[in-house]
Amino acid sequence: MADFLRPCSAPLALALQGGAELWSADIFTFTLVDGVTIYRWAAWDSDLSVTGQVYSSSKPWIERSEWSVENQINVPSMKVMLATGNDSFNGGGNLKLQIHNGLFDSATFLFSRVFMTSPNITTTLGQIDLFGGIVGGIDLDGVKAELNCLGKTTLLDQNAPRNIWQIPCNHAFCDAGCTLSRGTYTYSFTVGASPTSTFIPWSAAPGTEDRFINGTMTLAAGSARRNVQAADATGLYLAYPLISVPAPGDTFTAFEGCDKSYDSGSNQSCTSRANTQHHRGFEFVPPPNAAV
Repeated sequence: MADFLRPCSAPLALALQGGAELWSADIFTFTLVDGVTIYRWAAWDSDLSVTGQVYSSSKPWIERSEWSVENQINVPSMKVMLATGNDSFNGGGNLKLQIHNGLFDSATFLFSRVFMTSPNITTTLGQIDLFGGIVGGIDLDGVKAELNCLGKTTLLDQNAPRNIWQIPCNHAFCDAGCTLSRGTYTYSFTVGASPTSTFIPWSAAPGTEDRFINGTMTLAAGSARRNVQAADATGLYLAYPLISVPAPGDTFTAFEGCDKSYDSGSNQSCTSRANTQHHRGFEFVPPPNAAV
């Protein structure tokens, strides 16, 4: 039996070798950054049930570009186009609006092809996984969203060596190296009076509001997420505007920021959070203005 570049089921291998007439459909799986929310879509004229999962053929309509595999260190890519109207998607705003608000940020992606002995019969031959990776840049226009999906080798595109000799901590706040729990530093609040597209007032000031500077604000159900540029006793000032202004009484969560210092005297330092044993900065590296 010949070797195949990608694993497939034994019945499919025999059917391909024998030159049997087959039908095939492209199926796509997107897993959001929460690791729980999964969207499954099929480029087919009806819904498909594959290994117990239903792949939707209705809106958004999905298509893809070509992709290539190279024996080089180049990062492979594929463009996936989602076409849809402005009606509600998954109980929220229209899909393009949700994408603009960060729906697919850091989502993972898998493109597969399922083979059939006759249309819609997916249980005999199974599927072949062809391309997987991470959702990168996204372009939006009036009728579609174009997702640039990158191969997982893009994760290798980082500085080497990993240890950078700098005063600020090398860890991201609440990552595996930091060891602190994201949930511990995420709080629920209610929108106060007179919110705007760039300002979210507290209904009641939580105190030590400066700990939210450079953090993130997320409206209820993840409908929008924005970085926090400044914070005070009145509310949060967003780094860039919201498309839809929330109403007073709406709920949102705020995740604290981190100034990556050992002990700056602020509410965002490792010392204030009793986490100095995991600080990965180098306090005695001379700053750039000390060069002669």
